[in-house]
Amino acid sequence: MTASAPRPVPVRHVVWFFVLAFVISWLAWLPTVLDSTGMLDLPDPVGILGIVGPFGPFIAALVMVRRSRGRGAIMALLKRGWSLDFDKRWLVPTILLAPAMAAVTVGVMALTGQQVAWEYGLSAVAIVPMALFILVMNAAPEEYGWRGYALEPMMSRLGALGASLVLGAVWGLWHLPLHFIAGTVQENIPIYQFILQQMVLAVFYTWLFANTRGAVSIAILFHTIANVVGAAVPTWTTEQGRWTGFLVQLAFAVVIVLVWGPRRLSRRRETGGEAASAEPSAPSPAA
Repeated sequence: MTASAPRPVPVRHVVWFFVLAFVISWLAWLPTVLDSTGMLDLPDPVGILGIVGPFGPFIAALVMVRRSRGRGAIMALLKRGWSLDFDKRWLVPTILLAPAMAAVTVGVMALTGQQVAWEYGLSAVAIVPMALFILVMNAAPEEYGWRGYALEPMMSRLGALGASLVLGAVWGLWHLPLHFIAGTVQENIPIYQFILQQMVLAVFYTWLFANTRGAVSIAILFHTIANVVGAAVPTWTTEQGRWTGFLVQLAFAVVIVLVWGPRRLSRRRETGGEAASAEPSAPSPAA
């Protein structure tokens, strides 16, 4: 038997993925939101449902892949989360980009007389445990959905930069309930600022994704490192610090777009990620 040419993921499938991701995550976070805002007084164990929230994109991606391509495609998607089938030189920006932007932000803040509230930062001994927690409970379940399923078909229609900005806005809006939950980072950041930041950050994810043949593993690693750096270097605790960090990230993103080009953010002929971007049609009998 031979397989016919793959067909692109329909726009409606991407839309349904977003709907499912939002519904699953927001329903999981809803009890904690109601409790934190004082609308309901719920017992503490109810808050455990919140751990399902970050898995919304992951579950939605599995549902859509299973529905359109079958069980075999689910395993293909999962394998992309630990695949090392990419140019290993791209591990350098994956690992160093977030720390570099944080260092520049701290430098600019120092030059402009701003103070970093280091007392809110993650201690050195907590970095490894926090990284493992973020990897399993945030980065992996999110990136299987955002980059593993949604990004490639969006790139084929909107281009790399356009897909980054749209996906970044959706990604930021997905976090909306967290702005109303006590103790979250988002609680301290205005919603519009957070969405703008996610739109810029999405450019870095697309850049790395496009140059590593659609490696979800790279997106997961970058997500983990970026979140740990954000926890260790708390420049986001003040209004000025947030805007300084945003402008630094924007400057890095502009350079990347200018050097690699807005259409693909890559000099490769193909960006990879075929497992997420195309749906194989039914196999036909061999002659």
